[in-house]
Amino acid sequence: MVFSELYSTVLAAFNEAGWAFTEVEGREVIRAGFEAHHARVDLHLQVFEPLAAVSVVSESPRQADAPLHRDRLAELAMRVNQTLTVGNFEMDWEAGRLIFRVTNLFATPGGDVSIIRGLIHTTVGEMDRIAPLEAIVLRTGGPALASLDIASLLERKDLLPEIPSSSASVS
Repeated sequence: MVFSELYSTVLAAFNEAGWAFTEVEGREVIRAGFEAHHARVDLHLQVFEPLAAVSVVSESPRQADAPLHRDRLAELAMRVNQTLTVGNFEMDWEAGRLIFRVTNLFATPGGDVSIIRGLIHTTVGEMDRIAPLEAIVLRTGGPALASLDIASLLERKDLLPEIPSSSASVS
């Protein structure tokens, strides 16, 4: 199979960063996993050559089985989305899982390595940032879950990792 110029740029981004990945045979799709501050973040990246687009998606490993947990996770996703500039959270209702998705359309067929790396950093960072909040929602039950103040939960600073003064890298 002959791969697109954009997919070659994606491969270069992963190789230059030293990130481990696997390719999905016969498709312009990469799977990768990253150890972040709160959680392991597994993602897949797909190139859509006709659009000159790259989409990066991560699905939470946690699952909400109870309807009220799904409702509260959907509220969490909605409230977090209001703060985002790039990407968004979605709720896979049937699976009871949160998903983060970010897509970029490139002006040139070859894309841009730094933008591709940024999409990956964003996906890992956002899934990691929501992980402790998601865990709180999922381990809360009964009346406490119904009265859980999601807006206040989002204001908690003790769940965020310290931001180093120099540029951090995903490893």
